[in-house]
Amino acid sequence: TISDGRLEGTAKVASVEVDDENLAGHLQTPDFFDAEQFPELRFASTGIERDGDRISIPGALTIKGTTVPVELVGTVSGPVTDGYGKERIGLDLQTTIDRHDFGVSWNADLPGGAKTLADDITITANIALVQAG
Repeated sequence: TISDGRLEGTAKVASVEVDDENLAGHLQTPDFFDAEQFPELRFASTGIERDGDRISIPGALTIKGTTVPVELVGTVSGPVTDGYGKERIGLDLQTTIDRHDFGVSWNADLPGGAKTLADDITITANIALVQAG
């Protein structure tokens, strides 16, 4: 939702998409998101800055019960009026986080000595907002 110049929202951990079915299951465990104890990811902004179609949204991201300040950046499309007379706005946003900041530290060594997972993770959100009422 966007209200009073702030963007807030949640996403179910179960909605995280990956191509590997085994990884999808592993992501739900305490090694990663611990979906049973922490079923949602949450973001709450402290403001919204727009310059044309570019947008910057500072705020706080909560994963696995830990809240860290982040900045979402991206683009805005719209507003457009849909076939029902409602105004719509699209947001395509990204941020990069260090997963260790959120207690997501599982990793494994590959045969060549490298790690299976990177520490920096890019989060992408594609949001469609519809005028309430």
